[in-house]
Amino acid sequence: MELQLLTPEQWVLERKRLIEFAVRFGEKRLTVAAIHSLRRLSPDLLTGDGAVIAVAKVGSRIVGLGFAAEAGEQSCIIVTHPEARGIGIGFAVMNAMMQKLGKLTCQVALDNVPSLTLFFRLGMKAVAISTGPTGKPTLRFEWSKEEAVGLAEQQL
Repeated sequence: MELQLLTPEQWVLERKRLIEFAVRFGEKRLTVAAIHSLRRLSPDLLTGDGAVIAVAKVGSRIVGLGFAAEAGEQSCIIVTHPEARGIGIGFAVMNAMMQKLGKLTCQVALDNVPSLTLFFRLGMKAVAISTGPTGKPTLRFEWSKEEAVGLAEQQL
């Protein structure tokens, strides 16, 4: 598996294909707002610390996609191809995004057990519960590099 954080130029070239991947394999779990956020992403936002797109590929085949805007406050999505689930693709994609941004926030509906499991495995903390945009109970997850380092030092 090859994992890459997209440059603005790569985003321009792969944009259509990645949006189609997200819509097709997001299993109707991605909100309309999340898809629109991805569609509207300006390439220049990928040069700073506020937005990131991580793509996992096997050869030329996309097997995973992660996207966060405003460190997840505006949008945070993770999509893994159904044939590649359960082998660490989502973990690798999310971890790359977390390391790039230094902090990350994501919202996950309580009925999305695979994503809940992934975020807990990544060391993200569930900090609040609300009614999400689809009307479902939704957990807010947060993670920061500073806090993770502090916790690791406490455990030593």
